[in-house]
Amino acid sequence: MTTFDPISLEIMWSRLINITEECWVTILRTAFSTIIGEAQDFGCEILDAGANSIAHSPRSMPSFNLTLPRAVQEILTAIPPETLAEGDVLVTNDPWVCAGHLFDVAVVTPVFRRGTLVGLVGSIAHCSDIGGTKASGRAREIYDEGLQIPPLRLYRAGRLNDDLAAMIRRNVRHSAMVWGDIQAQVASNHVGSERLLAFMDEYGLDSLAPLAHEVQRRAELAMRQAIAAVPDGTYRSEVRFRIATWDLTLPCAVIVAGDELTVDWTGAPPELPMGGVNCTYSYASAHTTYALKSILTPEIPSNAGCFRPLHVRAPEGSVLNCRYPAAVNQRTMVGWYCGPAIFRALAPVLPRQVQAFTGLPVPCTAYGRTADGRLFNDHIMFGGGQGASHHGDGTAALMYPTSAGNVPVEMFEARTALLVERKELIPDSGGPGRHRGGLGQRMVLRKLYDDGLPVLVNVLTHGENSPIGGLLGGAEGAGPGLEIAGGTATGRDEPSALVELRAASDAITVWSAGGSGFGDPRARPDELVERDLAEGYVTEAGLAAYGRDHARRARAGQAAPGP
Repeated sequence: MTTFDPISLEIMWSRLINITEECWVTILRTAFSTIIGEAQDFGCEILDAGANSIAHSPRSMPSFNLTLPRAVQEILTAIPPETLAEGDVLVTNDPWVCAGHLFDVAVVTPVFRRGTLVGLVGSIAHCSDIGGTKASGRAREIYDEGLQIPPLRLYRAGRLNDDLAAMIRRNVRHSAMVWGDIQAQVASNHVGSERLLAFMDEYGLDSLAPLAHEVQRRAELAMRQAIAAVPDGTYRSEVRFRIATWDLTLPCAVIVAGDELTVDWTGAPPELPMGGVNCTYSYASAHTTYALKSILTPEIPSNAGCFRPLHVRAPEGSVLNCRYPAAVNQRTMVGWYCGPAIFRALAPVLPRQVQAFTGLPVPCTAYGRTADGRLFNDHIMFGGGQGASHHGDGTAALMYPTSAGNVPVEMFEARTALLVERKELIPDSGGPGRHRGGLGQRMVLRKLYDDGLPVLVNVLTHGENSPIGGLLGGAEGAGPGLEIAGGTATGRDEPSALVELRAASDAITVWSAGGSGFGDPRARPDELVERDLAEGYVTEAGLAAYGRDHARRARAGQAAPGP
């Protein structure tokens, strides 16, 4: 079967996507850690025999949809396809070939039908720990950051590689949790492999190649048509932000030429000597093309075809294309600014398709032991306010640019010796605009017991002291921050802070940024301003940004003569 009528193609394409969704649900239900099982920091994909993406779960982490195919291609360079056998499972966490830092582990299973390799099923997931220092902001090279796993066989013809398994377990703090999460990925791949073979049997497919070619061709055509609708030219912007003591500028040039588009990051700062904020090319490229996909063809399911007309240039040795062995564990501190720079560059020509800057998520990792001696190493992540757009206000508490979820307070408390005293939206944190940015969140985290045992919390306040203005007249949202009451902290002048809490009175207050606004705030309709005031999203003091004085109008209304 080499040709497909539109209805059959739609059904088969959807079936493949549903298989990846079943893989995704398998990991969600069997993972051990909060970072995977609650925050959903993982992704699942089906690839053809050449390691080109065919389909991925709609709930996959967007950057993983783009880094996994690159990782599989590199794995197959190290472990040639002709050497593979049924039952093999491959693994790597190399940041230069995978997802940009050691926490993200790729697990890939080749799928054989009648002895022939027909495709691969894979996942990337952020494991809860990979060894290395807890004070990630002090790392100077990747050797400080944990266990490096080059492309290797985790299983060989169905048999576990016991030596590699022992190496992984010995080099992580909570081996049962980390190994459980990796086995969740193996189980997910097994489910995907079985479903893929059953799908091929049902449709009488001896090869996935014709179907893969067709869905990739159509996705590529849609992307080329979307690019061709943008006037040719070079569109420029820059985003400035601060990390620790470094003031950084990302200059962005979006070059549109016919049905091809290139993003050029020439001029990006050189890689930084410590702090782990450098991006590998794989990671920077993923966040660049993800932003473009969101703008240009959001309605088309993603696969390798979407990205063929897109090209990314980043100077080698820069923060967007660092050289081995640079430290990279906190690469989100830089990489999450790629999308905002692209949106800003394209705002004048695509104002209906971009969004203003979104307040970045705040990850907190807690390490310690409970009073009964149980080890914990768990995450709580919460989002900032989404940037506003032509279409409306930004959503509060969104984990963009990830697809992760805000970790439930109850799950975090049940697994650690910490109490979340408060978690709330922050009034006036959304950037004013014709459409308002979404609100950020504030969380108060306290040590639960006076048991004399220390609890360490590593906090990444993305975007601290880095206001990013809105689009087309909109203003920036309120920034993130961290306050410490009673504990001790190291690294406040570094990319992340490591806080030690010992007494039950020790606490931290951490908050995420609000989203930036879109359009002139004075053009915001009165009824929306009044609604925000009534719902507590905007206070009396915040009305001035909209050119309003609610109290004055209220007094004028009370003083108006009666009939």
